[in-house]
Amino acid sequence: MPGQYNFEKRSKYPHLLGEDIVIWNQFIENIPDRYDTVDYDVHVGTGIEPPDEQDINFSNQWRNLTRKRIDVIAWKKDSPTIIEVKFRVGLDTLGQILGYQLLYGLEHPEYINSPILILCAFISGDDITVLEHFKVPWLIP
Repeated sequence: MPGQYNFEKRSKYPHLLGEDIVIWNQFIENIPDRYDTVDYDVHVGTGIEPPDEQDINFSNQWRNLTRKRIDVIAWKKDSPTIIEVKFRVGLDTLGQILGYQLLYGLEHPEYINSPILILCAFISGDDITVLEHFKVPWLIP
């Protein structure tokens, strides 16, 4: 299941902003053959039910807006990698990437436990220790 876009630099990326774009562009420049195609802003999970009874269109929009959003799913042939792009890694990043991996696998059982990767500009020693403990790969491009 290839991604929607080629793995190449673009003028704009869905869901990526500011410093995240710089990190992503550096990653593409440094390892241009790592992936074939990519998807951006991939929604997973069910979202949150609206607080009150609303019309069906509003309810659907609310649930869609509150679903989790994976920054990038990168494809090498038929194998996806779930990628979180962050300027500075924190413990919340660990929760995000593991949550995305689980939710994506629940929606796409053929890709259960897909590889994950965190791309960042800064990471502290404590956060490296935690990511290594949970065997979560990270990279500063």
